[in-house]
Amino acid sequence: MQCVSPGIPMTRRHWQAIGPGMTKNTTLSQKTRNSLTVVALWPSGGWLGSKEATCQLSQQGAGCVAKHLDFKKRKTVVFVSGYLDASFSPISRTLAATYIDRGNNVIIVEIYPILHRSYPIAARLTKPLGHLLGEFLAELTGRGLSPRKLELLGGSLGAHIASYAAMRYHELTHYKPARLTGLDPAGPCFRNLPRGERIHSDVAHKVDAVHTNIDGFGLPEPVGHVDFYINGGEFQPAMELNYLLPCLQLCSHVRAAIYWIIANFETDKFLAVRCSSLADVRRGNCYQEHIEINVLGPKTNFSRPGLYYLPTMESHPFYLGEKGLKPRKFAANHYLLNLTPDEDIVV
Repeated sequence: MQCVSPGIPMTRRHWQAIGPGMTKNTTLSQKTRNSLTVVALWPSGGWLGSKEATCQLSQQGAGCVAKHLDFKKRKTVVFVSGYLDASFSPISRTLAATYIDRGNNVIIVEIYPILHRSYPIAARLTKPLGHLLGEFLAELTGRGLSPRKLELLGGSLGAHIASYAAMRYHELTHYKPARLTGLDPAGPCFRNLPRGERIHSDVAHKVDAVHTNIDGFGLPEPVGHVDFYINGGEFQPAMELNYLLPCLQLCSHVRAAIYWIIANFETDKFLAVRCSSLADVRRGNCYQEHIEINVLGPKTNFSRPGLYYLPTMESHPFYLGEKGLKPRKFAANHYLLNLTPDEDIVV
């Protein structure tokens, strides 16, 4: 069974497939490697708030990046976006701005030219692209980048690319990045892969994940030290002009990045409660006598590992604060969980 491209209606059983060639080696031609770039951004006193430079994703490009970024004074955040996204997209730029505003360096990996292919092929390219990024980061470490000041952020396919990069970085330097965050790590083509072949908790000192569409475009299994399942992790509530809107697969998948952006400004507002199992976190059955709390964003407490249920409101700014620490009706779109099983459908 082959892994299908997102957007094609399929049963959940189809989504479990391993994509063709996912367990085989995939290489990039030298021409393709030479074409890959990153965008380096750093804080500036100008009216834009930052300056930027485009450099190659190569040893020479590392010299270009090192020339512009101050590794000693600032933390460096490397962002790898998802399928069909680009360095200039509104989400990529808004995510970058949240870190620039806090005085950090940001490196955005330009993945659009290489991943602008059918999804199964793009999924196969994540590993060689991740390895190339890991080699790039190792070169930056040789030029002053401390692993203690290195964080990786990956959205969807980018979460796996970031994980492969962290593994390759460790192979070359014997260091691990300080933190790696996955924003709804991609599920199609990755669900049945061995743990070491996709994002997992050993790749950085601190690994966390935001799950918003676990049975669609995301992964259901916990992959980090701390895993946040927003509204149970499957569908996200949406409200516009007092009308309930169906936030289905793509909407829910992208919402992970939106939550993360807000959580980086409102660092104490996205409060979550720990759950004992994935079955409980799906339904929000996590409010026991003793509630263990964590928070989404830069202040996540990694000394409290586990699965966390994080409820939200249906509209911006989404966070509930302390109201989310009390049992409540399971989201506005709870009816989306009451679908008939595939076995009932005869074609």
